[in-house]
Amino acid sequence: MKSTAVPEPGAADSALPSVETASDKRIRLFKQTIIVMSVCVTFTVFAVSSGWINPALSDMNRDQTSVYGTAMILEPWEADMLGSLVAVGMIPGAWLGGWMGTRIGRRHSLMILQVPAVLGWILIALAYNPVMIHVGRVLQGINSGASGVIANSYIVEVSDTAYRGTFASLPGIFICFGSISTLALGFVLRWFQIPYVGIALSLVAAALLSFLPESPTYLTLSGKEEEARKILASLRGPSVDVEMEMETVCKMNENKIKGSFRSMLHPRVWRSIVVICILMFFQSFCGFVVVVTFTTRIFIESGAAVDDKVAALLVIVVMMAGFIISTITIDKFGRKSLLVISTCLIALFSFLMGTYSYLENDRSMEVSVSLLDSNTTTVENIGFVNYTVDGHLITNPPASDNDWWWVPVVCMMGITVSGSLGISPVAWILSAEYFPTSVRTKCMAITSTMVSVWSFAALQLYSPLLRSLTAAGLFWFYGGMSVIAAVFCLTCVAETKNKAIG
Repeated sequence: MKSTAVPEPGAADSALPSVETASDKRIRLFKQTIIVMSVCVTFTVFAVSSGWINPALSDMNRDQTSVYGTAMILEPWEADMLGSLVAVGMIPGAWLGGWMGTRIGRRHSLMILQVPAVLGWILIALAYNPVMIHVGRVLQGINSGASGVIANSYIVEVSDTAYRGTFASLPGIFICFGSISTLALGFVLRWFQIPYVGIALSLVAAALLSFLPESPTYLTLSGKEEEARKILASLRGPSVDVEMEMETVCKMNENKIKGSFRSMLHPRVWRSIVVICILMFFQSFCGFVVVVTFTTRIFIESGAAVDDKVAALLVIVVMMAGFIISTITIDKFGRKSLLVISTCLIALFSFLMGTYSYLENDRSMEVSVSLLDSNTTTVENIGFVNYTVDGHLITNPPASDNDWWWVPVVCMMGITVSGSLGISPVAWILSAEYFPTSVRTKCMAITSTMVSVWSFAALQLYSPLLRSLTAAGLFWFYGGMSVIAAVFCLTCVAETKNKAIG
């Protein structure tokens, strides 16, 4: 008599018992899709707060008044802090998220974390001096850092193994949507009016989260097995052995004190932390973060005959295309494959960009260096770049006459879509999949902290490296780092496709 193999909980559909009908499968995936998309609204909250700086600085350049009609004038360093203070807030936010996610659960933590986001928006909307705006940005950074840790953990914990990569890639699409929406709002709203949209979005996120179930893996390790059993039965359907999945989670976390830092000293855990931190380093220093952040600056310096507003929207749309491709393909080709393909493509486009700059004798990049060496003030953001040279305002300095202006455009689009295809979303997915449930949020707090550190360093080093290496050398440097990243991903990154986590 033939024996029937017991399917792995949450495994690929091919491993599920044949009793699951097509209708059951649609219902199961529909439930998970609604849950994941509801959680992804928290990433849109982050995107709106992060992207607010772009229309805000543009608006302040045109009309330097506050909601009270008083002057709101930012010094260059104060304008720079509008962006950097979010990254500063993300560092304690990541650790706060690690603690909250372990102690009070994923769902309730995400709801509570909308409070600093709302308070930040209120301070910005009612600001009568730059200090209030800066404090508001720190609060938004705390929300972003903590929510990112918890939301990524929640998504991988509620998803079926066969579709976990697809669901975990959705946040990137919601981030792009939030960025595009913020740029669009800047055309019709003042900088102090956009915060009211952000407040409404946070309230919507909190309302959606109140209807969602708690993470079943968190409940299992918290001793709330009956509640976890009911949620798992609803998520996985009647064809899956829920008890086996719960036993698997408990077994993978046995001999680990819940939420204890001692558990993180386990060789397998700290080695995973090191791998993810190195992967995040390459994510920042392969050039992807710099290109996305300094889009307009690089477009103008390269002599591209593209309006800066169009350039900003173009890059975000290309990013969204990359995230969509990643979402569709990640569970088919696997995490490691996308990482290797992504870094190799970034290397290709970076080397092409460097070669273009070299053949042009860096003529397209000398505008930036000469401005930095003169009596120059710059205010930079994704949407606009304004230069004040010797007291005279110059918007979008004239590009050099160059018949090959489209080359940097293609290269930047290539770097952007390549990064959003793999190393940008997959690094975050692996940071949630690599660690045991009992210490997942705390491990992600460490990796998220390193992301902020690496990103800050990569952005701060852009101008010094541009001076010392020239544009050609800088992009060749990014290309070389991408090649090293590809080798690292190929040799050191473990594949998690169709593998149980916990």
